[in-house]
Amino acid sequence: MRISYEWLSDFLDLSGVTPKDAADVLTRLGVEVESLTLVDLSQIVIGKVLEQKPHPKSRNPLWIHQVDVGGRVMQIIAGAPNAVPGTVVPVALPGTTVPNGKLVKDMNIAGEKASGMLASAAELMLGDDHSGILILDRGTPGEPLTSVIPSQAIMEAEITSNRPDCMGHLGVARELAAGLDRPLKRDFMPAFTGTADPPGRDLVKVAIDEPDLCRRYIGGVIKDVRVGPSPDWMQRRLRACGVRPINNIVDITNYVLLEYAQPLHAFDLNKLEGPEIHVRRARAKEKLLCLDGVERELTAEMLAIADANRPVAIAGVIGGADSAVTPESTDILLESANFNGSSVRQTARSLGLRTEASARFERALPPELALAGARRAAALIAELAGGQVHREWADVYPRPQEPVRVNLRPALIDEVLGTHVPLEDAESILKRLNFHVKVQGGGEWDVLPPVFRLDVSIPEDLVEEVGRIYGYDRVPPTLPGRRHDRWTPIGPSIDRRLDDAREVLAGAGYTETWNPALVSGRKLEDLRIAAHAMRVTNALSDDMDTLRTSLLPSLLGAVAVNRDHGRVDVRLYEIASAYLARVGGKSTQPEEPLRLAAVASAGTSADQGRKAFYGLKSVLDACTAALSAPASTYQRAAAQLYHPGRCAAVVIDGRQLGYLGELHPSVTTSAKVEGRMVAFEIDVEPLLAIARISRAQPLPRFPAVERDVAVVVEETVAAGAILAAIKESAGELLEHVGAFDEYRGTQVPDGHKSIAFTLTFRSPERTLTDAEVDRVMSEIKLGLEKRHRARFRE
Repeated sequence: MRISYEWLSDFLDLSGVTPKDAADVLTRLGVEVESLTLVDLSQIVIGKVLEQKPHPKSRNPLWIHQVDVGGRVMQIIAGAPNAVPGTVVPVALPGTTVPNGKLVKDMNIAGEKASGMLASAAELMLGDDHSGILILDRGTPGEPLTSVIPSQAIMEAEITSNRPDCMGHLGVARELAAGLDRPLKRDFMPAFTGTADPPGRDLVKVAIDEPDLCRRYIGGVIKDVRVGPSPDWMQRRLRACGVRPINNIVDITNYVLLEYAQPLHAFDLNKLEGPEIHVRRARAKEKLLCLDGVERELTAEMLAIADANRPVAIAGVIGGADSAVTPESTDILLESANFNGSSVRQTARSLGLRTEASARFERALPPELALAGARRAAALIAELAGGQVHREWADVYPRPQEPVRVNLRPALIDEVLGTHVPLEDAESILKRLNFHVKVQGGGEWDVLPPVFRLDVSIPEDLVEEVGRIYGYDRVPPTLPGRRHDRWTPIGPSIDRRLDDAREVLAGAGYTETWNPALVSGRKLEDLRIAAHAMRVTNALSDDMDTLRTSLLPSLLGAVAVNRDHGRVDVRLYEIASAYLARVGGKSTQPEEPLRLAAVASAGTSADQGRKAFYGLKSVLDACTAALSAPASTYQRAAAQLYHPGRCAAVVIDGRQLGYLGELHPSVTTSAKVEGRMVAFEIDVEPLLAIARISRAQPLPRFPAVERDVAVVVEETVAAGAILAAIKESAGELLEHVGAFDEYRGTQVPDGHKSIAFTLTFRSPERTLTDAEVDRVMSEIKLGLEKRHRARFRE
């Protein structure tokens, strides 16, 4: 938002306060000033155009002007035709540097002498308009421009979403006055100037059909206005804030928007059928020719302002051209309303049109602001356009704004801020911010926030108000709370504990990614994983309208990007939350399980896919081991996203944590990823909950004995079942067993496979003999023969 330092001086005394001082104070108070531009106009003089004629030799449209600059006449050539004889214009003499940095020199243009320059508003940094020469409404030739336009200082500020009152100069001035401890010259609610008969509510009928989307609608009737240019001071301020002047009526509505933060709109009353105003939802296929010349089709989700037969404006966004104020208009209807912020935001996004009005309505303006803005605009119209303001406006207010009272225990201020703020200082700060403070019998304060501060509702909000005005820099750098004589050690955070898994994944060639939590809801539906999805009410785009229920689609999208950049073997992982709607409660907060997911390229053949599967499984096993969790077991499973028959459930300590397997071809195709991909996705928090505390173990005193065995079984027998049978038959001497090879070929019968295991035996009491190990191996083989009809390869 652009803030004019000169405009702020209307509301408080800024003597002795430089623009930079004001910017520093505002930033300290929470209105963050991102840039400060000083516009020095002292080198620019005023000129009066005496003669204008086209350049006779130029190929481009140019005009030669004879300009009186006070005691002498200069010939100046310009490319804009609006500086006609008799107009008063700003002139930059040769050798002058205009505010935008351009150095003016004597020149010869196509055989004609050119001395000096006629400046536009953009060149003087008084606005964005560079279409023509800036025309002044007064001024003496030869006098400095500062005699009619003071030098400017424009601040660019970031306004937080909870402070819509600071989207206007009056709200910013109120903050600055509180920070400087200076009185504010302007009350929030202007006096009502309407006296003309008959009552305004008898001249136009107003009805709100959608009270949930429009809390208040004021229609003020003002007759006998004279539409024309607005005064120079108003045009100058509008341009400084990036708004193009149009006429006095439209300029006044924009001026009040920038002053009070209340959007307004003026209708030509004689163009409204009825005359009536209906605040209703738009009907399907209704169209509106808007003020920007674009005809837009409305939908039933949009709120429209309509007369008796047709829409005349899109609520909170833009008005219609057919009911706009023109130079021929004499009677107007001044609209000042309060529209639902979410509705306005959704409509503006759907139309691809964000205006100054919608930017303010989106932040949830207080309904009481509508009356203040309307009264201020009516007074300006009466003053600058000669309008007769009718009394007793139509004011439909179905749900009046209820006052909010906050009880504050003064001691809470010191407790929260960590420093002592004298009671008189705290009370003074709140009163400077327009809070009403009443001290109750027990010393507690009954505080009534002003109607424009909807963000204050709890005692801590009041403490924040005191703290930011008192100055956080005055809080001493001490440890909060009372002094401790004992400390409870704090364990590492979940994110730090997962660093061990990150090291394993990085060592295996995997790169960590961070992806948005919002994805396409349609994509989740296509993948059949949208059962617990939660859609966002006001999504930024269709590709980011739903909270993701799985990390894998996002990872596949990252794989596709890497493939497009020439990487063939892609290995990625992510640690992030998924979002699952609770059963029967999609309006409540979702479950947010923290998950670890990884994807890896798996070639194009079945053999390459199998090897990639086992490689990813070993990475997952290493991750669980690094986290000191019990070893994983795997069970055949079927799950969405995975290829049937090539998917396993990951089970640890009897609890299923997720799935591991090859992704279904339809999943990779939808992500535009060629070839096979393997992946896993598991819940992290249950894994960390069952992790053991790592403890140092003594080195074994006796050597181990290793034996290998190749077990031939039918294809249907899982390796995990063989592993369980070996452990059951081996007894206490078996220290470790692991599979290291799988074989299918001529040396085993059809429909069979050979799985090779390494078995490690050790006794804590003695060195084992070969005979002892042979007896255990015999028991193992006998158990495998009985349970799985196994045979053994030598």
